[in-house]
Amino acid sequence: MLKKVCLFFIACCMCCLTYAQTTGNIPPFKVRLTSNQLFSYKDLKKNVPTVLIYFSPTCEHCNEFTKELVKHESALKNKQLVFITYLSLEETLAFDKLYKLSSNPNIKVGSEGYTFVVQKYYNIQKFPYIILFNEQQKMVKKLSPTDEPGSLAKQVSNFNPR
Repeated sequence: MLKKVCLFFIACCMCCLTYAQTTGNIPPFKVRLTSNQLFSYKDLKKNVPTVLIYFSPTCEHCNEFTKELVKHESALKNKQLVFITYLSLEETLAFDKLYKLSSNPNIKVGSEGYTFVVQKYYNIQKFPYIILFNEQQKMVKKLSPTDEPGSLAKQVSNFNPR
C-alpha cells in the first residue's frame, strides 16, 4: 500500500512540474525594472504579441543576441519584449544602458531577484531562453538557446503570430 501511495505522489509531482511548461501561459512574474519600478505579468499590454527573454547580463550568447536584436529595432514596434534576469539590478542596469533597451517603450528590462519564478516555471538551464506569445498571451513557440544569436534575433524580429 505504501508503495502505491509513493508512486501516486511521484506521479502527481511530475504532472505538476510539466504542467507549467505545457500550459502555454505567461508565468506570474514580478520584476524590478531598471527604472526601479515594479512590473508584473498583469502590467503587460493586452492584444499585443509578447516576447519573454530570460537572460544573464554576463552571458556572452545573451550579449551577442541583444546586439543583433537592436539592429532590428523597427521590426519590434508591434511587440512587447520583457527581458528578465535573476542577477542584481546594478548588473541589469549596465546591460540595459549598453544596448539602450529601455529607450524603446515596448521593451522592459528587470530582475526577478532570487525568487526564480520564471526560471523555475520553465526549468531554465541555458540563456537566452526566449518564449514567444500571441496576442492572447498564449505560448506560440520556445526558441532554442543554442541557436546562433543572429538567428534568434531574426526569429524574434520576424515573429508575427497572425
